[in-house]
Amino acid sequence: GILTHVEVVYKVKMAVRALVLLACVAVVLAQDPAEGWMGYAKGVSPSGQGILTHVEAKWRCGLAPKPSQAFFSPWFGIETSDNLNLIQPVNPWTGDEWLIYNEYFQWRPEHNENSDQHTVKPGDLLFGSVTYNPDKHSYTMVHTNMDDGWSVSTEIPVQKQGLHGYKNYTIVYFVYEKVWQCDLYPANGEVLFFDVKVEYDNQQVTPVWTTGIVDDNCNNRAHIVNSTAISITWDTRGTSSAPAPSGRIANRTLHSRIL
Repeated sequence: GILTHVEVVYKVKMAVRALVLLACVAVVLAQDPAEGWMGYAKGVSPSGQGILTHVEAKWRCGLAPKPSQAFFSPWFGIETSDNLNLIQPVNPWTGDEWLIYNEYFQWRPEHNENSDQHTVKPGDLLFGSVTYNPDKHSYTMVHTNMDDGWSVSTEIPVQKQGLHGYKNYTIVYFVYEKVWQCDLYPANGEVLFFDVKVEYDNQQVTPVWTTGIVDDNCNNRAHIVNSTAISITWDTRGTSSAPAPSGRIANRTLHSRIL
């Protein structure tokens, strides 16, 4: 039969309520590993105990891809046990140059901040570290170009949890992030993180490593090479899940939902 005005209004209200509920659920579920991550490695304490007190790694800046509007990055970082706070020295390609800077992303309440940035060249030796400051309940993140000496340091307070406690950073990630057409990535098809050092409670350990994929793009995969090295590889002639280039300017925040 024909719906009355009251019935129509009721159905509209219920539909709106359902959409709001779905949006709220999506916000609650949003966390890392996030959309846009391709291949990644995840490390946790071999004992299942302790917090991260120091992580460091080195890698070489990649070959220069062909100029485009693409924005993507290899990076490593540390994350809280609830996967909602990420401290990460990043190395993005911005379409016509490589950069290094420090980034912090917090899912709730959402907050993103970046340090000063610096242009780096293909082949430059890069170093990143994150170190816990127990007296300040903070981490100091350092990103350095070991070839030209440029360095930036950023202190990130640990987010409070509850009335008197603080969140615990317990997860290490090595990631290649942002989905683009395969031929827009560096032609050599690999980034190698080496001299990887991880400490829990000030004791150096070999984490329990696993690998995963969020967006399966260009056969981008992480590999545990050995106890101190992790590589991420891709195929520039592989199958891409990215849409055809649209001509839009890429969003310059790694954790943004929109490319």
